[in-house]
Amino acid sequence: MSRLRRVLLCLPMALILAVPLHVSPAQAEPPPQQEAGALSYTGKLTIDDQGELGVESDLRKTGGREPDLTYRDPFATAAASGPRTPPAEPTGPEVEDCLDSDDAKDSTGRVYNRWMWCQRYQISAGRVVAGRLMSTVTMDFDAVAYGRDDRTRGVTVFFKAGKAVYWPTTKGYIRPESMLYQRISCLGGSSGCEQNYAHTGKQLKDWDDGWTSWSITSLPTAGTDQIARHTWAFDGYIIDSWNVTLPGLPAEKHNIRCDSADYFGKMRRGACIFDDVIPHLQYSVQDTRVAEVARHIQCAQAEPFCLRDGQPWQTYPKQDTAKLIPGKFVAGNRDDLFALHRVPYNGPVWNANGREKDRACARIPKSDYDTSKGQECDEYPFATTVEGASNPNWDFSVLGVQKTVNGCAGNALKRYYRDDRILYHSDGFYVHIKDTPPEGSDACEAVPPDEDEPPGGGGPPPVNLPPTVNAGPDVSGDEGAFVALQGSASDPESGTPNVSWSFTPGPGVDPGATCSFANASSGATSVACTDDGTFTATLTAGDGINPAVSDSATVRLSNVAPAMGARPLIAAADDEPATPPDTPGIHQPRPWQVFRAGAPVKLQAVYSEPGANDTHTCVTDWDDGTSSTYAGADLTCENTHTYAHPGMYTIKTEVTDDDTGTDLQDVMVIVYDPDAGFATAGGQLDTPDGRAHLQFNPKYLPHDEGPAPSNGKLSYRVQQGIDVDSASLEWLVVTPDDKIAFKGETSDGRGFVAYAYDGSPGAFRVVVWPLSAGAYPGSPVDYDNVEGASYDLDAARPQELAHGSVQAHN
Repeated sequence: MSRLRRVLLCLPMALILAVPLHVSPAQAEPPPQQEAGALSYTGKLTIDDQGELGVESDLRKTGGREPDLTYRDPFATAAASGPRTPPAEPTGPEVEDCLDSDDAKDSTGRVYNRWMWCQRYQISAGRVVAGRLMSTVTMDFDAVAYGRDDRTRGVTVFFKAGKAVYWPTTKGYIRPESMLYQRISCLGGSSGCEQNYAHTGKQLKDWDDGWTSWSITSLPTAGTDQIARHTWAFDGYIIDSWNVTLPGLPAEKHNIRCDSADYFGKMRRGACIFDDVIPHLQYSVQDTRVAEVARHIQCAQAEPFCLRDGQPWQTYPKQDTAKLIPGKFVAGNRDDLFALHRVPYNGPVWNANGREKDRACARIPKSDYDTSKGQECDEYPFATTVEGASNPNWDFSVLGVQKTVNGCAGNALKRYYRDDRILYHSDGFYVHIKDTPPEGSDACEAVPPDEDEPPGGGGPPPVNLPPTVNAGPDVSGDEGAFVALQGSASDPESGTPNVSWSFTPGPGVDPGATCSFANASSGATSVACTDDGTFTATLTAGDGINPAVSDSATVRLSNVAPAMGARPLIAAADDEPATPPDTPGIHQPRPWQVFRAGAPVKLQAVYSEPGANDTHTCVTDWDDGTSSTYAGADLTCENTHTYAHPGMYTIKTEVTDDDTGTDLQDVMVIVYDPDAGFATAGGQLDTPDGRAHLQFNPKYLPHDEGPAPSNGKLSYRVQQGIDVDSASLEWLVVTPDDKIAFKGETSDGRGFVAYAYDGSPGAFRVVVWPLSAGAYPGSPVDYDNVEGASYDLDAARPQELAHGSVQAHN
């Protein structure tokens, strides 16, 4: 007798009929209610001659299917496609292709690619009575899960039921009216994985009424790219028509990987994918756009048995032994030892690969690499991989290919990195050279500029072809901005030769300044430099036979001050997730954000700076008599401050570059202290709209944590029919110098903020605005008895009372 059956026979019937345990399926053994039946996501329920409940074997699962393959053809993916966001419901040819595949029709489902998982399978439930299976239901379902890269770390899983078969009849223990409760759960060990822990419950017959969805989100972690891995599974139970719970058996686990990498564009900083795949880039030798590159890689991967034009051929650089070149795609093989691993464009590995590649390209005979024929030097493994030309553990190959072909293949590689979310260093991928025709359009779309990195690949600089050259007149402009250059070159033999520009910083330019050209191989182009000062731009041309000739123009650039830009209009909400700031302005704290006295206030002020070589100093006035001076980093002024006393503080941050250019922005925060006291007032004041009558008494009661005080109201009435009555309070500030402010919502659904000074006489001001215009007052407002004054408590200029008093009780 099984342990489960022995336990069940010893349990009272009340326990067997208990409600389901709210634990994920991986956290416990099948619960005691198994004697009453169960729900299975992994196969049909069975019962043997001894009355023991089991699950019919899933042959495909037990056979150990290899990991699925990601078929992300870069030419079949639109270059301008936006970040992936789960749709309102699954639709489209990819969904049907996934669901119709054999791999989707088992208990594990299919990882279609890094952005989609699907399953077309069955759930099975049975009711057991006295050791006999008395009633079952088998219900077909479709499930589709979507990853995303729209700055949200999470996946969304959709479920829709299909045909249901009830045995012996629909009037058994399990009926169409029986309730099925489902959710998806993060399983044990998935730290940082969040979900909605409520099950979705419907009658069995209603689960086919459209798609039902659940989401899992992943919290950012520490470390490079903030990578986290989680497992999830379906989690469900049935309450049959006799109100007996049939608990869910453990379902298959599914894996996701989440990250917050910032090199896929600002709109893609945050993603979750399904990485149980063998990621591989595809090129086809039948695709004229990339055929030369594809054949080169095919030959490099075939070393030492490469055939070129039917003849044995060895790739460059030549060597006596067979080369060991990684990255070849082999179906079913995911040995990371032989994979390629991405590195940043313009990083140290990329630069080292480029230098090594250039040395090898210089030794290629002209028959295989001729720049005069429009060729560039192509390398494999790619310069953007750890395994590139500079890696001492691997060999590599170089060959001349047409510049347009090399550029098209490079665009495809960049799109592949983006579309398969290939992370630096941690993602092993492969290259699959196909003999079949390509899919998709005939274009070579580039990755959009806001998702691109500095371009990789390429061969040596084009051959310069002058005998005469003119750099054009001297020019002037601003640092960081492109300034037009009107250079030209000519050659009696070739007409217009190839040319190249270079730059030299003047003696007064700060160390580290660099310049770039919009097109360094065009006489008429533009130049941008990372700092102000005087630079020399030199245009050089050569014919490959005669000595190169050059001419220079002076480029004078002025400093441009850093700019914080407008403050982002973000309503104060403490539950908003922190995201990397993408635009200039003060991102933390938010305007009118509320803090408790003694709690740290983090400042994050982002600025723009066209002069990339500039350094910056930040000065923050915290408005409490203190200030901080510190260095800006990554175009951000970042600091933390703690306020000891309640108040309304206007934080002013000024950023200054090393050439004295400056900009200033401010943001106001609220600091409260439930132990700082309370306030009362009663009286009259003569407003521009007539005599006003005033009463208020906001107060934090003992043990109030705030920020909302649990006691007190505001009543304000003006003879001209203006009535302000509070319905709720959000916070209360009572300062050590007897100034008072409190904010809330009026009885007619508007926002208000009130200011008062305890003095002789006392003073009062109230501002009312529609909440549809924002969470705090702006311009215009519905009412303000001191129009035009600051919203900061210290500068609010409340109006003196004609009669009555304001009292701050500290």
